[in-house]
Amino acid sequence: MTKTSAPIDAVDRQIGAAVRTLRMHRGLTLRACAELCGNSEEWLRLIESGRRPLDRLSTVITLGIALGVDDLAVLLGPRLRRLRGTLHDSAHVQHEAVPVLQRLLSTPTYPQETTRDLDTEPERIRRRLSLAWSAWHRFDRPYTALGLVVPDLLRDALALHRASPATGRRLTWQLLSEAFQMAQRFLYCVGEPHLAARAADRAMVAAEETDDPALIAVSAWSSAMAALGRAEADEAHAIARDATTHLRPLLATSPAAMSTWGALHLFDAIAQARLRRPASAWHSWSIAQQAADTLGPEHHHPLTMFGCANVAIYAVAINVETGQAANAIQSASRIDLNTIPSTNRRAQHLIDLAHGHLRRSNIDAALTALLASEQQSGEPIAFNPAASAAITEIVEGTKRPPRAALDLATRVLKGKT
Repeated sequence: MTKTSAPIDAVDRQIGAAVRTLRMHRGLTLRACAELCGNSEEWLRLIESGRRPLDRLSTVITLGIALGVDDLAVLLGPRLRRLRGTLHDSAHVQHEAVPVLQRLLSTPTYPQETTRDLDTEPERIRRRLSLAWSAWHRFDRPYTALGLVVPDLLRDALALHRASPATGRRLTWQLLSEAFQMAQRFLYCVGEPHLAARAADRAMVAAEETDDPALIAVSAWSSAMAALGRAEADEAHAIARDATTHLRPLLATSPAAMSTWGALHLFDAIAQARLRRPASAWHSWSIAQQAADTLGPEHHHPLTMFGCANVAIYAVAINVETGQAANAIQSASRIDLNTIPSTNRRAQHLIDLAHGHLRRSNIDAALTALLASEQQSGEPIAFNPAASAAITEIVEGTKRPPRAALDLATRVLKGKT
C-alpha cells in the first residue's frame, strides 16, 4: 500500500514561508540557522515547508532569537489571528479598522435622538464624504486615511438617518448609500471580501430607497467589485450587465451616468477575462474606452476613478488575466503614471504589471514593479493578495532570491511597508 503524506495546513505553510524569508534575509543557511536553534537541518527544512508546525513556545522563542525577530507575532501572526477567529482560511493581515466596521455592519441601529442640527448635518456629512475620497486618492497611505474616518462617518450617517423624520429620509438614504459604498471600497482593498459584500448590499438597499437610477448604478458598481473580490466572476458580469441596461436611457443627457456606464463595463471586462472569454472582455473594454473618450481626458470619477487613464490600466489587467503577458507589458509602457490621480490606483496597476513580468519569468522587472508600487503606497503591497502572491513567487521560486526581494518580503512580514 502506498503511503500518502498528510495535507499541509495553509497557515503552517505561511509560517514556514515567513521563516524561510527571514532566515535568508539574515544571510543564514539552513544548517547555520538550525544549529543556532540546537536542531537539525531537516527539522528546519520541515518547518519551512509547512510540514512541521511551530507548536511549542520554547521553539518559537529560540527560532525568533536566531532570526533576529523581536516580535513573535511576525512568526505566529497567522496562527494567532486564526485563534481569534478574525482570519479567513487564506491567512492575511487584518486592518485595525475592520472589527469596528464589522460591528457596524452587524449591529442594528435603533431610533435615537441626536444633538446635531438635522438641517445642517446632511451637508456636513456630504463634506466629510468628499474629503475622505480626496484623502483616499491623494495620500500615500490611503487605507489608513479611510480607516481613520469611515467608521465614524458611517456611524454618524446611520444616526442621522434614524433620527430624521420619514419625510426627510430620501436624502439620508442617499448619504447612507454613499457611506456604505466607501466602507465597501475600504473593506475590499484591505482583503475582507465577505464584509465588503455586506457593505455593498447595504449600499444597494439604501440606494434603492432613493429611486435614483444613477445612485443605484454606482451601488451596482460597488456590488460588482465585491463579487470580483469573492472570485464570483459570473455574478459580477450579471450585475454589470443589468446595471448598464438601466443606465442606457440616461447616457445622452448625464455625464455622471456615462461615467458609471464606462466603469461598469470595465468590471465586466475583468469578469469576462476571468471567465476565459477574451473576445467579450475586449468588447466591454472598448465600450468603456468610447465612454472615456466622450467624457474627455480630464474626467475622473471620484468613486470609480473612471477616465482615460483608468481604461488604459484595465487593458494591462485584462492582458494579464488572459495570459497575454507581452501585450500587458507593451500596454503598460504607454501609460504615464502621472495621469492617474490616485496613489492606490497607481500602486495596484504596478502590482498587475509585476504579474505580467512574472508570466514571462522576468524576476528583475517584476521586482522593480513591486518596489515601484511600494513607493507609490506601501499599503496595497501589504494587503493585496496579488502582491503577496507575486512576492512569494519571487522568494520561494528562486533558489537565491534577490536581496531586494528578501528586504521587501521582510518589510511586509514586519508591517513596515
